[in-house]
Amino acid sequence: MGQFSPDAAAKAFSVINRRFGSTGEQTKHASSGPGNLADLMNRLDPAAAREILETIESTDPDLATSIRDLMFTFENFQGVPEPDLRELIVAVDKKTLTIALKAASEELKTRIYRTMSSRAVEMLKEDSEMMGPVRTKDVAKAQSEMIAIARKLEAEGKIVLRSQGEDEYVV
Repeated sequence: MGQFSPDAAAKAFSVINRRFGSTGEQTKHASSGPGNLADLMNRLDPAAAREILETIESTDPDLATSIRDLMFTFENFQGVPEPDLRELIVAVDKKTLTIALKAASEELKTRIYRTMSSRAVEMLKEDSEMMGPVRTKDVAKAQSEMIAIARKLEAEGKIVLRSQGEDEYVV
């Protein structure tokens, strides 16, 4: 990839966006270079996006992390298969999970609760009520921790965060 230029990324994003059409809401103002790249990478084939991120990471690890953070958000856990979500929930500290779910949508909470035993859900809800209000920055930190654990599990091949499209099987 050579040198990274936010202006070049914005131009590439603009050209690709015109060519393939917009798949989401766009603002009239250009966002940051990493934001444009994250949006573009979310539209790419996951294998191609992974390869590009690895290339960026070899030259600018901070930029790669910024792009990854913009590519996968906490609410994206709704699209993670339930067995993989269950694996993640087991790996995450219960206090971190409780705090992270404080600002989660009801749909995501319900999806996560489905991966847990009824007793575990009951305990989690009780802990959340007893905890009371939590600062937004603490919720964001807990959600970031969960995303980091999920990425680690994905890198180890234990879970899949994004659908790889049509899975290929070898017989």
